Amino acid sequence: MPKQHEPIVITGLGAVSPCGLGAEAVWSALEKGERRGEVTEQGAPGEQPVQCLKVGEWRPADLLGKRGLQYLRPSTQFLLGASVLAVREAGLADGVAQPDDLGITIGCNLVGLQSISDYDYTAVKEGPQYVSPMEAPNTLANAPASHLAIRLKARAFNTTIATGQCAGLDTLGYAAKALYESRARQVVAGAVEELSSAALWVYRNSQVLPLERLEDVGRPFDPLSSGWLPGEGAAVLVLERQNEALERGAHPLAELAGWSSGFAPLQTTEKRASVLVRVARQALAVAGLTPADVDVVVSGANGLQAQDQAEALALRDLLPKQSGVCVTAVKGTLGETYGASGLFQALAATSIINRGIVPPTIGGDRQQEAAVNISTDARNWFGSKQGTVLLLAQDLFGSTSAVVLRGCQ
Repeated sequence: MPKQHEPIVITGLGAVSPCGLGAEAVWSALEKGERRGEVTEQGAPGEQPVQCLKVGEWRPADLLGKRGLQYLRPSTQFLLGASVLAVREAGLADGVAQPDDLGITIGCNLVGLQSISDYDYTAVKEGPQYVSPMEAPNTLANAPASHLAIRLKARAFNTTIATGQCAGLDTLGYAAKALYESRARQVVAGAVEELSSAALWVYRNSQVLPLERLEDVGRPFDPLSSGWLPGEGAAVLVLERQNEALERGAHPLAELAGWSSGFAPLQTTEKRASVLVRVARQALAVAGLTPADVDVVVSGANGLQAQDQAEALALRDLLPKQSGVCVTAVKGTLGETYGASGLFQALAATSIINRGIVPPTIGGDRQQEAAVNISTDARNWFGSKQGTVLLLAQDLFGSTSAVVLRGCQ
């Protein structure tokens, strides 16, 4: 992301998650350290049951209307609902945003897998004439973003980013770059994932789910954690240039000050940690900051030992000794939402900046002896007036991203 003088700010938040509807529901669960929406998926005969966090019963028609809902995958409904809430908070509802000035960028990876599987199964077993043409668009990874652009009448650009667990943070970087280049005046930046049989098959075959000790699943930085706790849902931010936000009377919630990404070609803990440190330094440099300026880290740790160890090592190398920087890992509460996780981290970071509270980390009380300063209970945060929060993400296959958020002047 290039260095620019005009800040990019967040003016709206929205979410549909296992915690409930809206950003407030997410924050309530984070602050209390409560997992909500936990269910056990039995899977096929012979498969190990999977603990998951799933979106419960909600009424999408109340936000979206009934027209066409039956043709939309749950992931698309999640994204549309979260976007409506974010756009309302940003003051851009009811046609305030001009179509040619509004861009869409969405991070997701697996939302089309179940539709592809069902589509092909029906076509092969029953014949092509039994496949519904209304289901065809749902087989594409960019279906949620496309439906959102149609609903919001957004014409500036429409981009789907599928970079695994880094997709959420990369979406924010892409949105900021587009605003710097004046490709749009406002950007709806979101991410979404949906749990399905096909998605859980991917997770099983990636060997990230526990084979035993389900009660210890999804505990970040915990040496006894048994693997990922898969989650689903959508989180959405509205981004725009600060001067334009203030001109139209919007209230900036935080500044997106820096973003960077990289790749670790060697799958060793030390190499992954070194790349994570480099990417974090680059994101801070874009913001004109150093690691000494960081007040809080919203970690990407999720309870999978290989990933958590790399991040713990990176944080120990990155942060100044005795700095007192507080680290929180929100995936202990929200689960591993894969491509959507970065947007949930950003939503949490924005709330941290505005509320002055760092939420606890489920599992942090059993962290390794040499681990970083993990928040194990909700803490009052007395950072600088323009507090700085660093967000980190790493994918199973080596992709790494970092974003810097800070309070608005």
